[in-house]
Amino acid sequence: MDGRLALVRAKHLIDYISVLREVGAPVDRDLARSLLPPRIEETPDLYVSIPVALEWIARTGHDLHPMELGMIAGQKASLASLRPGHLAAIMSAQTGLTRLGSMIEISRFEDSALDMSIRHEGADVRVICTMAGFDRHLFVCLAEWLNLQALISVIRSALGAAWCPSEICFVSPMRPPQAVHEAFPDTRILVGQRHTSVMVARADLARPTCDAPARMHGSLASEDAQDGQSAWEFVSLLRMMIQPYLNDGRTDIAFAAEVAGIGTRTLQRRLRLSGSSYSRIVQEARFALARSRLDEPGIKIIDVAMMVGYESPQHFTRAFRRFTGITPSQYRRQGGAKAAQTGHADVTCNTGHAAPKVSSETLRCTLTEPDGPFGRSATARVTACR
Repeated sequence: MDGRLALVRAKHLIDYISVLREVGAPVDRDLARSLLPPRIEETPDLYVSIPVALEWIARTGHDLHPMELGMIAGQKASLASLRPGHLAAIMSAQTGLTRLGSMIEISRFEDSALDMSIRHEGADVRVICTMAGFDRHLFVCLAEWLNLQALISVIRSALGAAWCPSEICFVSPMRPPQAVHEAFPDTRILVGQRHTSVMVARADLARPTCDAPARMHGSLASEDAQDGQSAWEFVSLLRMMIQPYLNDGRTDIAFAAEVAGIGTRTLQRRLRLSGSSYSRIVQEARFALARSRLDEPGIKIIDVAMMVGYESPQHFTRAFRRFTGITPSQYRRQGGAKAAQTGHADVTCNTGHAAPKVSSETLRCTLTEPDGPFGRSATARVTACR
């Protein structure tokens, strides 16, 4: 994986949790004993470690064959699991092929290990969705099923609900049980392959769709599409990995290293090479999560404070103000991300300079001291990610 952390959006883990609850698995008990955030169902847009999630799913759902469990979860999942803007971008495409192209673009925001591509093979098209670095993972089929079902759902949105692939390939060597063959009776199912993929006729993908709405601005509806590659840099991934644990207070570096599957010294060394520190990453994780929650008017500020790991709204307010120059209440009254878009001359940080005008993109906060306002004390400046 080229040194990247493997993270997946929590909504896809929640699809599995839903299935496991339905079959009577001890979900809450096993979550409490795991490295996963115990309240992960409340935060579907945060990110979790893929290896930790795969092992937890397999252990908690051990009464079912992994291939069958994956198929059930895949069938339960739908395109509605995607963010609304991403779903709109897919459905606005005019052919099955361009819908798959949109799916490939947004996949980077769902799963940092997912490598998707389209390959023409004669009269057919092979759509590949391989998990980079997981070809030897014992339970990779659990991830493969969700990815394959996403592709099948996109193609069916263009070709109709009755469509089935002529071939499905798994990297996993596990032989599928009879239930899988019954669900795909006319599909050739291969295991132990180089890539995870489905096969579809090229002519079918070329047919225009009749339900596509007007095309949205840009190649994707999502405003963060242009920052897709930088989203998966090591520092950004680590920041996202920490966020689900802020509410539980499990933010020490040893715990983070364990979840990431690397040693504490290795984590510290990689952060130094990235020009950052662990305390800084925690501060930035707190601020990013706080800002996104403040953009949701239905959440009280005191609840936001608890979500990001503060015992009182007063401590949270002081930290937020040192980090941005305004209080959480002012941020919300001024329109949250919209306030950031227009910029404010009266907003200053501890550097004594006015905050620069920024876009509505995610803010990156660069601290000049390792212990910032979302830790202890800070000198900070706010700049746009782009």
